[in-house]
Amino acid sequence: MSEAERSTGGLTRRGFLKGAGATAGVLGLAGVAGMTATSDWLAPTKAHAEGEERVAHLCHQFHCLTGCNLKCTIRDERVSLIEPSDLAEESHRTICLRGINEVAHIYSQDRLQTPLKRVGERGEGKFEQISWDEAIKTIADALKASQEKYGEGSVFIRKSTEASIGFDFLGQLLRADQGGNWGLDRGQPNGMTPAFGAYSYCPTRSIHEFSDAATIIEVGHNPLESGIVWSRALMDAVEAGTYVAVLDPRFSGTASKANQWLPVRPGTDAAVIQGMIRAIVDNQWYDEDFVLAHTSFPFLVERATGASYRSATDMAPNPAVVSGEPVGAPYVWDTVTNAPKLYSEEGVVPALEGSWTVDGKELVTEFTLMGEWLADYPTSWAASKSGIDEAVIIDLADRYANSGPAIIDYGLGGPDKYTNADVLGHSMSILTALTGNYGRKGSGFGFYGGAGADDPAATLNPWLLPEEYGYNDSGMGMYDMPYHENNIHVALTFGDAFTLEAANANDMLAWVKSLDFFAIIDIYHSSAVDYADIVLPACTKFECEENVKQLRASFGHVMLANGMVDPLFESKSDLQIERLLAAEWGLDHLLPETYEELARASLDGVEELDENMKGITYDALLAQGGCMALPGTGPDWRPDGHADQVYGTPSTRIELYYEYLLGQGHQFPVYEDANEAYEDNPIKDTYPLYFTQGKSRYRIHAYYTASPWFQEDYGPCVNIGPEDAEARGIVTGDDVRVFNDRGSFVCKALVNPSMRPGVLFMAETTYTRYYKEGFLQNVTNSARNERCYEMYHGPQIPYNDTLVQVEKA
Repeated sequence: MSEAERSTGGLTRRGFLKGAGATAGVLGLAGVAGMTATSDWLAPTKAHAEGEERVAHLCHQFHCLTGCNLKCTIRDERVSLIEPSDLAEESHRTICLRGINEVAHIYSQDRLQTPLKRVGERGEGKFEQISWDEAIKTIADALKASQEKYGEGSVFIRKSTEASIGFDFLGQLLRADQGGNWGLDRGQPNGMTPAFGAYSYCPTRSIHEFSDAATIIEVGHNPLESGIVWSRALMDAVEAGTYVAVLDPRFSGTASKANQWLPVRPGTDAAVIQGMIRAIVDNQWYDEDFVLAHTSFPFLVERATGASYRSATDMAPNPAVVSGEPVGAPYVWDTVTNAPKLYSEEGVVPALEGSWTVDGKELVTEFTLMGEWLADYPTSWAASKSGIDEAVIIDLADRYANSGPAIIDYGLGGPDKYTNADVLGHSMSILTALTGNYGRKGSGFGFYGGAGADDPAATLNPWLLPEEYGYNDSGMGMYDMPYHENNIHVALTFGDAFTLEAANANDMLAWVKSLDFFAIIDIYHSSAVDYADIVLPACTKFECEENVKQLRASFGHVMLANGMVDPLFESKSDLQIERLLAAEWGLDHLLPETYEELARASLDGVEELDENMKGITYDALLAQGGCMALPGTGPDWRPDGHADQVYGTPSTRIELYYEYLLGQGHQFPVYEDANEAYEDNPIKDTYPLYFTQGKSRYRIHAYYTASPWFQEDYGPCVNIGPEDAEARGIVTGDDVRVFNDRGSFVCKALVNPSMRPGVLFMAETTYTRYYKEGFLQNVTNSARNERCYEMYHGPQIPYNDTLVQVEKA
């Protein structure tokens, strides 16, 4: 190719696309044809007279939750350099290798270029190029036919992370099913939510408060890799002298910076926590004043029935309990009158423990019952079950309870992905409440990452559809659809929901193949694309048909992406794709015509609603580059979340006795082994290795799989400890087969001394096309904990609750 013709030289983007379109062939896939080689497309730009350069401030991928605003150099209408924003408040001028890597990611050869129609069998990946008009009509006709024949709920529409930027209009307009509870990232929250209130797993205190803590326990959380820019807060805490302990079977990046690593046996984190509770109760390290004033532990229970002893005066149902009924106000035993009194009566001095008889009924406090439950969990048991030395468990309990304010920061991967994760969440709730480590400076409990916890939240208006529109969910989770009769006949997903979110992928894909029709809207050739009847190319967050794109409130900033690059190839933005589809029903007038209209509506009148939003308008954002900070933003911001010790429960206290699980015997968190991944499971004779997955610094779930830079350094590989590798004759770089009764896959081996013996680790799913055979979701566990159907978030998909064997391929 001559210098004048190089895509990185004088050839304009539109000229490149015109040439690429002529060679796209019948596939329309960037990786097959049509797009020039990555080495050409990403080569350094040569100086030439007609070159143009500008700066745009664009928003980073939402799903990492880090809220970065990015300064992008646009050269010859191509994103050429990405840097931290110079518009954000100084402590939020952040970027990580994922953000820098967007240069390669945008122009990946995995980009979908044109609408496609399947011409082979589902799963073969054989397509022909079609027009947008034909593709939109084909999708609309299939959805209409299904709804006419089977009803509105026969259509499944779901937005996954890669191709979605946050809004979801079409599914509501068509009254589709979206798959109920997602089964993702909610295992521990299931056990925490009834105690602290709905969505309490996202703390209302700042991550910068880490520096105010004496102790931080990271339970299965690896923020130095999963949310790299969060590491600033954690490392500031380390420098301030905070003691950091990490529970993780793997010596993770976060563990490497901690004071203590506890290489817990997979799926047994709850045993460590219950051992800590036992040590605290045995040694009376609990905060009795806090427990009496702010928890349900002094509430009375009828011993014979296990029912709470309550008045006839109704209180509101617990919003965190499925099918909750109004409940009576609880009684405590008043030590002043030596009689039961309502907990809220003035002058009452409750007893923390004891037994009394009233009207022939034996009444005991929750604390008394908690002690009886705890009798089954001595610290020696906790050590034997978890593989952590008993003295280490007791020492950590002592430090957590007695050394000053403490924080438990848990990840939404790792131990969350086992069938017993709710037991862990409930146990951590008890540990937190016993020690009073909540609502006080430097204390807290939950998932510290994103969700507005780190800075003052902005107020934005939602785009409201008329009230007659909304999802028509059957109540069945997507993860259950392959296993139970349902009315779904047609599916449309924005992004790869089916292979990204489902465990035991062979079952899920068999169900997908059985559908009458499936269409996918995606940016890249993801794993589910090969199973679709119609494929639509979406553009990245850096591209749009107009100058602006998403408006976002994150980490104390309001950000308006502006200075967009035109969509590559024939891709379109999410909004325009939704409008094209809605028009087939004559409903496009209910949606914003442009992102500008959506952004203006989001900001309309909010200055009057929230004083923090004063001066933040659409025009002001554009004038200032698209990024404005709210007052108070930064590392010195300290919200006083729950300083009033008022919680979203009927009693407004931390409620630790789960009466709604009485029939299951889990009013306290009775320890149970995981479904599959436990030491005494007989199948360990055949499948002896624990198979775990989690986030890495290279990807967010499957996101960034398409990056050629990351593929060079981190394609699919399974981490295996030296002892396990040597026993199987495996060395780094070998192709290995990972398998169990559910399926198998082949990838490279990486012998890694950071692994606990008997444990494997892989970065979360990547596209199937990068494996020699299969992919990791072929082996993962799709079991359901029936108890969790009664819980607020529904059953957790237990990806890590998996045993496998490994052999050289």
